Amino acid sequence: MNLSVQPEWCRKLALMQQSTPLLGARGPDGVGKEHPCRDIQRAYRASVLKAGRLGRCYQWDDPDPGDSFASLRLFCDDKAWKKACHTYFHTMDTLPHHYISHLMHGAQILGYKHPDARFRQRWLDFYHQSVLDLHLCPESEADMDVRLGDFGREQWDNPKL
Repeated sequence: MNLSVQPEWCRKLALMQQSTPLLGARGPDGVGKEHPCRDIQRAYRASVLKAGRLGRCYQWDDPDPGDSFASLRLFCDDKAWKKACHTYFHTMDTLPHHYISHLMHGAQILGYKHPDARFRQRWLDFYHQSVLDLHLCPESEADMDVRLGDFGREQWDNPKL
């Protein structure tokens, strides 16, 4: 039996692209459970990890509301998601940079690679807002694919290296 917390679409990505969403799934250290980032974090986890108690990924408008670890309840509601994002970006200065970076790059992967266009758009918008707030330039999907590609893969099994 080949079980994984990653959805099938993610396991088809380059290895570096597979690890990026997993790194983004970790919440920020030292930040209280009531911090506004937790709403974003729950939606992120529900977008990139299978729900262990369901044995599957959450779906858009899933009848299962999720829990304090992963939920799409706010994510699938236009007004609620807009408010959650506004609050997150308004309080972003209270978060560790390491966390912000992992979440931003995970959102980038979701924004370019998630199979559901609704998820892609939400996370691509989040990625672009993150980039804007950090005074950075957005990276195209093609550039991301080069940066996070499995370069040198043809030599991985070469015992002489």
